[in-house]
Amino acid sequence: MSVLDIIKARRTIGAMQDKDVSEDAINLMLEAGTWAPNHKKTEPWKFRVFTGDSRIRLGDEMERIMKQKIAHLSEEEALKKTTKAKKGPLRAPVIIAVAVSPSGKVPEIEEISAVAAGIQNMLLVAEEQGLATIWRTGEIVYQTELNDFLSLEDGDKLLGLIYVGHPNKEASSKRIPYQDKTIWYR
Repeated sequence: MSVLDIIKARRTIGAMQDKDVSEDAINLMLEAGTWAPNHKKTEPWKFRVFTGDSRIRLGDEMERIMKQKIAHLSEEEALKKTTKAKKGPLRAPVIIAVAVSPSGKVPEIEEISAVAAGIQNMLLVAEEQGLATIWRTGEIVYQTELNDFLSLEDGDKLLGLIYVGHPNKEASSKRIPYQDKTIWYR
């Protein structure tokens, strides 16, 4: 499969089997993440991998943080949000938290872009291995309390949780042709 074919095939697939993902597969994803372009070779990425029961602890922490943030909501809305936060990490057998650690050597946007490119590398390697992935963000990802739980340093920012598993179904989608969004200047 060509790189372009892998890019076109990669889709978010939320339906995952309750089946372990090999550590070798995860290590390939992590290695791919470290080969993203980054200005001045700052390598601003950090990874935290959750498998097995550690996903339960992550969900418990996400629930605890969410409870603090939703005091203004109705009881029904609060229960919905806290339940979602708690159960989220159990959607996949592996969760990879990916953070940026700005070096101060280049503008922060460049560091964030490098880590986002690293995440794309990870997703493409997962696709190549036949794995399903979801790159999740949402309000819980941006809470500093979650950074503390993940042993991130001051200034580090979580860019997302990558859910990894074996797909339960195939996904497909269409894109607007690039020609419709491109202007050439000659």
